[in-house]
Amino acid sequence: MTTKNKSYREQGKSKDGDRRVDGVKKNFAINTEQMNFERRKILEEMKSTVDKKKLNNMAAVAATKEPEYFDEEGNKREPTMRVLSLGAGVQSSCLALMAQEGMTKHKPDYMIFADTGWEPKFVYEHVEYLRKAVTICPLITVERSSIREDLIKAANPEPGSREEEKSFAGRVPNPPLFAKGPAGRVGMLYRQCTHDYKVIPIQKKIRELLGIKPKHRVKKDMIVEQWIGISTDEAMRMKKARLPWLTSRWPLIEMKMSRMDCLQWYRDIKKHPMPGKSSCIGCPYHHNDQWKNMQKNYPEDFADAVEVDNLIRNGLKNSEAKLYLHKSAKPLGEINFLEPTKSPSLFGETFDEEFADECEGLCGV
Repeated sequence: MTTKNKSYREQGKSKDGDRRVDGVKKNFAINTEQMNFERRKILEEMKSTVDKKKLNNMAAVAATKEPEYFDEEGNKREPTMRVLSLGAGVQSSCLALMAQEGMTKHKPDYMIFADTGWEPKFVYEHVEYLRKAVTICPLITVERSSIREDLIKAANPEPGSREEEKSFAGRVPNPPLFAKGPAGRVGMLYRQCTHDYKVIPIQKKIRELLGIKPKHRVKKDMIVEQWIGISTDEAMRMKKARLPWLTSRWPLIEMKMSRMDCLQWYRDIKKHPMPGKSSCIGCPYHHNDQWKNMQKNYPEDFADAVEVDNLIRNGLKNSEAKLYLHKSAKPLGEINFLEPTKSPSLFGETFDEEFADECEGLCGV
């Protein structure tokens, strides 16, 4: 059969011949142009939001100065105590070591590390290194309890126990677990773990160091300066202390140091080991690069996270929703992070590239 004798359906044409094909191409071009316009519009809005964030960040940095303290008569005075909240990550460790090297205007009286009981092995090793390397003040470790054990207990309460009477979402440790409902929708539980396992234990220890008994008020003339290792690139995270006797201070921002500056400081001084990222082994805020690094280089930690992930699945009382550590709401053990995968994204990047810094500093106090 010649082409001339073939039906229009066989030739892939309508009775209008190529005009229909051209029309499809034209409509496709119009749709593509519309999609590109929408994409550019969204990207411009994102850029505007990012620019505003950067400007607000710059303003916060510019407005940050060394705090001053005065007595009732208006005379300048020193704080009662200076405490460095040590997360054992890049920034807080850099701040501690800079103070040791005499590169900060003042020196802390204490460093306090809040141990959640579920930190990677290299974090504990770095804490012990700092305990020996920093001699200007003692390093104190505080711990509420093991967030790992509390997490498992909360998700699997003993029959008739007090824990069984409460919903998981209303109990400590309350990490931001991902909950997937029967319809497939995924949500995130409210995060309370940082407050309960880091903030409160540190504040409790500070009161103890001040000599304040439990349930007693801190004296009016007592002022504690709490150093926090936030750098210039995350200045929007700065928050004032809620307690009247506690003043937050951000020495890295006062010195106009970013996270990259801290990393460069380690390279320049060539004296101290570079710390890893400080966060709980099974933190739901981990992005895929962190899970990949754990699966590849710390298989024991990854296996531990998989075990806990399996144990929390049915931990939400009076709900059919299932709980997960990973944002995909899939069992952690079924995900191979070593294989290169890319989640589709509206902006032409992978999900992880867009939100690569989503968990940065969330638990750094």
